[in-house]
Amino acid sequence: MFFYNISKTFLSNSRIISRLHPKSFPQATHFKLLQQYQSFYSSPQCYSNEPFLFLKSGPYSVANSTPQPAHLQKVYDKTLKEFHENESEMMVSSLQGSLLTLLCKLMNAKKVLEIGCFTGYSALCFAEGIKNSGTNAKVVTCEYDQKYAKIALQNVKEAGKDDLIEIKIGDGLETIRKFDKSTVFDLIYIDADKAGYINYYETILERNLLSEKGLIVADNVLFSGYVERLPNYDPNAPKSSENHIPKEIYKRIVVPLYNFNEHVNKDSRTTNLLLPGFDGLMLIQKN
Repeated sequence: MFFYNISKTFLSNSRIISRLHPKSFPQATHFKLLQQYQSFYSSPQCYSNEPFLFLKSGPYSVANSTPQPAHLQKVYDKTLKEFHENESEMMVSSLQGSLLTLLCKLMNAKKVLEIGCFTGYSALCFAEGIKNSGTNAKVVTCEYDQKYAKIALQNVKEAGKDDLIEIKIGDGLETIRKFDKSTVFDLIYIDADKAGYINYYETILERNLLSEKGLIVADNVLFSGYVERLPNYDPNAPKSSENHIPKEIYKRIVVPLYNFNEHVNKDSRTTNLLLPGFDGLMLIQKN
């Protein structure tokens, strides 16, 4: 019932609209609210690069959440300042970073694997979540681009977390294929090349890299709302159409993510939940 009730509640322009039974209030009011919901859901503002998918809720949510430690905020601000918007968007939002920290704490995680490091901000968020988990606590993060890896290493050292974070440079898939068979992680975060998501997922399961009660979190699986548009995609549709997907991301990003979501959802080995928050988070556990 919990997930059922969640799915019946929608956020529109910073207001909560609950889809209650028509008998709960006048029919005219019910129709008006339903119109508002449908109008919002089909509008461009439903899809956003704000910290949450819903345009106006991000700043309010940040303001009503516990602030991050100074060393995390420093790396976050530095990344936004030094990188063009097209690059800095590869970094998770500060609100999502706080969620990653909290997930580690709730799970009592000790070992975290991150595939896709960028400037090290998310790795530092994970480190914040496991820092009190004992002597064996470790975040292993993989980065293909040497430029980003170098920046991440500097940020990690300046934050004083190099004892908790190990950065592995090179192809992420090859890196995880080389792990010792006894290596397991409590939380595995996938945020790298979207075309590789299925291969990462399959390798994690085939090599038993996930602990029995562990969690896989795959990021960007909705990709600004474009992934769910794929079945109705029209290459000739105008940008304002719900059937429009930018050509530059259609094959490279949207199709692979759609296939990944379908692949995971049909896999009897795991249980999954796709959250329509941030840019789409797929949570996965082994059965």
